[in-house]
Amino acid sequence: MNTELPGATAPPHHGSIVVGVHETVFSGQALRWAAEQAQVEGRPVLLAHAAEGSLVSRYAGAMAAGETVLLRAAEVVRRAAPDLDVRRLLRPSPATTLLTELSTDAWMVVLGSRGRGPTLSHLLGSVGQGVVRRAACPVVVHRPGNPGLVRDGVVAAVRATGDAEPVLEVAFRLASQRGLPLRVLHVVWDPGSAMVGASVGDLTQEQASDELAVGEALAGFGERYPDVHTTVAVTPGLPERDIALAAHRADLLVVGTSRLEAWSRLLVGSVAVSALERATCPVVVVPVG
Repeated sequence: MNTELPGATAPPHHGSIVVGVHETVFSGQALRWAAEQAQVEGRPVLLAHAAEGSLVSRYAGAMAAGETVLLRAAEVVRRAAPDLDVRRLLRPSPATTLLTELSTDAWMVVLGSRGRGPTLSHLLGSVGQGVVRRAACPVVVHRPGNPGLVRDGVVAAVRATGDAEPVLEVAFRLASQRGLPLRVLHVVWDPGSAMVGASVGDLTQEQASDELAVGEALAGFGERYPDVHTTVAVTPGLPERDIALAAHRADLLVVGTSRLEAWSRLLVGSVAVSALERATCPVVVVPVG
């Protein structure tokens, strides 16, 4: 089912929360999380499934299976939010291509994950990797967590640059909508902490400079979101390790990644990748350039 309307002035998924529908979304809470977020935002949900198959018989089977999985997903969403506008899109296309294309007009893309594993490939698969590094809007990867763990709000991991503002915008908005406190965290890279658990160099000047930059990035958010209780921490350490640890009890972790640099980061490791591998909460990856 393709819900695109001929003659429409804007794509029917414009401003939607797009959910990539695959079997992975049924093993966790991705569909329910997307439904809750769409309800808070007053946005429709677009359930998108890419049917891939080269042979005619395989293509027909993929389309039929895709329609079945979309109907199943729609039922989950409607049970979570009965009044929600739920749309379905079934298209013969590579999944990464479809979801990346939809991200240009979506407000958010939501993906499930395969469970905890030692590598990003195991966690997301090639589709998830492609969408995270190419999407034009925030991508939420809903990690399976420990349901008995007490959660304590939103963690926004920021750099001491202008890239912090898009991450903060998403973090403040989500915290406000969900009535959660927000912890803004910047980790000043300190290689000594990997060896002895504490800084071995003098990072005073760098830390002071980064504190100033983070403070400048935060300017105005408190006035726009007075309901969000916010704390700020600028500490020395290893970003890939410490941000994942800080988010251990978080409801949400929000991180940024540059589309221009994302491929190299995925290869060599980054805060976003580390978070996606280790987090026990949904991770929101925000494109920042």
